Amino acid sequence: MIYFMLKKAIYSTYFFGAISLSQGSIFDEPYGFVSIESDSINIPIYIDGDLIGHTPIKKPIPLIVGNHYIDIKPLSISRPFIQGAQTDESKNIYIFKNDTVSIVINPFAFEMRSKKMIKERIYSRYIGFWLGLLMVWQLWIVAS
Repeated sequence: MIYFMLKKAIYSTYFFGAISLSQGSIFDEPYGFVSIESDSINIPIYIDGDLIGHTPIKKPIPLIVGNHYIDIKPLSISRPFIQGAQTDESKNIYIFKNDTVSIVINPFAFEMRSKKMIKERIYSRYIGFWLGLLMVWQLWIVAS
């Protein structure tokens, strides 16, 4: 009986200690804000690779202090791998405590980047096709 009471006291102490030392709210850490503006509507906005919403975003978005990247990516079912991670055109920002960073999204640059990525994929397919044929030809020569 003493064993169960001791065990119960240890578990209760651990439980209440864990609750008292836990994070009280989501934003106990220092945080800042980012305000995103665009002249176009319905553009998907990604922060650190996660979809935040579509423009227009009326309220500033709270972020933890530190380095973040903001990007817009094509929503494409036919070309899902173009939706990859951070690209060269991503906007890198640093959030300071209790500060608001304003970002203006340019959809024209987004369209030009999408066209460039599509061309690069087409070129890489052509190169891969001809390298594959070259390999088959070399194997045919060696096998002869």
